[in-house]
Amino acid sequence: MSAPFFDTLPVEILYRLFDNLDAQTILISLRYVSKRFYLTTNTYNRYNFNFKSIAKPYFHLICQIIPSENVISLTLSDEDKTRGQIQLFLALFHIEQFTRLQSLTLLEISETYLNIFSKYIISSSLKSVAISTQIVNNREKITSSLLSSAIGHHSIQNLDLSIWAKDWRNLQWPINCTLKYLRFVNTITIKQFRLILRQFSNLRTLTLKQIDASDNENYSHDISCSQLSSLIFEDGFIEVKILEKCISLTPSLTYLRLSGTGSLFNSSFDGFQWENLIQTKLNCLEKFEFFLHILTPSNYRSRNIEILVNSFRTSFWINRMNCAITCDYITNSHKIILYTLPICTTRFMYLVDFKKISSSNFTRQINQQDMDHVQKLQIQLTKDINFISKEKNESSNPVLFRNVTNLTIENNGEWPQASLQFLSTICDLARMTKLSLSVNFTPENMSNTVTNISLLFEKTLNLRSLLLFDYWAADNCMKRMKTICSIISPNIKHLKIRVKNIDDIKYILEHLEHLTSVTFEYAQILTINREDFIEFLATLTRISSLWDSQYALYVWLGNKKNIF
Repeated sequence: MSAPFFDTLPVEILYRLFDNLDAQTILISLRYVSKRFYLTTNTYNRYNFNFKSIAKPYFHLICQIIPSENVISLTLSDEDKTRGQIQLFLALFHIEQFTRLQSLTLLEISETYLNIFSKYIISSSLKSVAISTQIVNNREKITSSLLSSAIGHHSIQNLDLSIWAKDWRNLQWPINCTLKYLRFVNTITIKQFRLILRQFSNLRTLTLKQIDASDNENYSHDISCSQLSSLIFEDGFIEVKILEKCISLTPSLTYLRLSGTGSLFNSSFDGFQWENLIQTKLNCLEKFEFFLHILTPSNYRSRNIEILVNSFRTSFWINRMNCAITCDYITNSHKIILYTLPICTTRFMYLVDFKKISSSNFTRQINQQDMDHVQKLQIQLTKDINFISKEKNESSNPVLFRNVTNLTIENNGEWPQASLQFLSTICDLARMTKLSLSVNFTPENMSNTVTNISLLFEKTLNLRSLLLFDYWAADNCMKRMKTICSIISPNIKHLKIRVKNIDDIKYILEHLEHLTSVTFEYAQILTINREDFIEFLATLTRISSLWDSQYALYVWLGNKKNIF
């Protein structure tokens, strides 16, 4: 379609089109297509500014051309790709200028800047707030009362918190809070859980990590949260006795999801027990999903897997709850993976192990739809891949993980000959935007490793972020670094890499000019002279923002000289 065609569309249609595009696409790719587009981008007032992984020149440009009152959603990030962004933003704007903001996300923010934003939140009309704070050694004091007032602000309906446990304990939750959705990546006690249920009368969905098992206080079940409809435990330790206490307080749940780890040493994950728990405590439950990694004793017998799965083959699980349940037993690590289908987590570890024992309460084959929720896939390459690839090559089945965009590959030896063929059969490599490689660059494996990574890069043309970690650093570090840099393709904009000395850092910044950000990890014994490094950055032809932590340097790059 040509620009004249779009010029004939009503402006309301263009606005609707912009609603489904990110600000960078609108302002960099579409703004200058025609005069009509240029004018429309100026009058459009529903911009979503998501600066999570933006290149520094684009950050400056977008901030300059769009009035702050036209922005309704803002994401600022001090994560690896954009360290120093929040400080830069506050140097360019007063947050109070964003008068129509409905959603605010602050990633890896320091306490100093969090206090600034907390004051803004109190007087805003925000409906959604997400905050994660930095993990640093020398922490500044957070003003808990200020943050408490901010998150209890009357307009906020959705809150996502990832803060230090100490800060969490100091928060004061307001009575009759307006929150409908609450998520926090923290461990809380039963007492805190009860407090949330009692004071959040509008809460519908609660997501948390886990309940502290050391809280041994006895509470009567006089508090019942009838309004809560969804309860989610994610990435924590699941203990059935603690879980039973929680759901006794939430009888109106229609949705329950468990993801995390467990242990047969202190919990039972028996289907009969769970069936009884749901039928006696959760009569309204409509959907139950779980994905659990369960540790077993070293003398655990594989035949117990079939006994476990049999407990989920009752009419309750198959007909009433409609739960398709699979159990994998990994003999080498003494671990059970028990999960419902479709997969309910965004992360999945694909195990290549001929000794894996699997059983399920259904007879159909696992298909693409079962894995559609998975976005991050982790694979360890082993020699077994050569045999599995031969079997898959004889099958015409489509890729299993079709929505994965984040791939992690681990390989501590020689790359299996069929590794690329295997990867192509389980995921769509062309969709990958982030790749993490933990590989071996020993002299005897260097040629094989480089060849296979190069072939992989040829298949991942949409790759933007690369995390590269080697198990063993060669003695000839500069030769190794030159080899690595020679295979990093121009489409990669964000690089995270382990370095051995300052020469590695300089070589990467001088030779990989297509990068917009780099994170350098280094060993504890490596000493980086900050003053010398800043002096070196000043010789580059690009903007350089430098931030350092205990064992890492973060550089956010642009295209003009400007150190701050």
